[in-house]
Amino acid sequence: MVYVNYILDSIISLASMASSVYVQDIASNQDEITVTLSTGISVNHVISILIALLGGWIWKVTGIEALFSIFAVLGLINTLYAATIKKKV
Repeated sequence: MVYVNYILDSIISLASMASSVYVQDIASNQDEITVTLSTGISVNHVISILIALLGGWIWKVTGIEALFSIFAVLGLINTLYAATIKKKV
């Protein structure tokens, strides 16, 4: 399970880099890139804090097995979503 979570974490990191490249590809100017990436970082930070609180609550209520399973599924969903980014032909 540890290996699977490590791999999923790596995939999530790659998805984050892919979204940054995608923003640079579709943006019309540098200011738009800066604002979009800054907003994305802020939103990701807020979500990370909330997920950590939720994770602590899930851990306390159900145990660590359920916690890792839930977040492994969320990692897969994130990867599938990132795979929908359209490529220029």
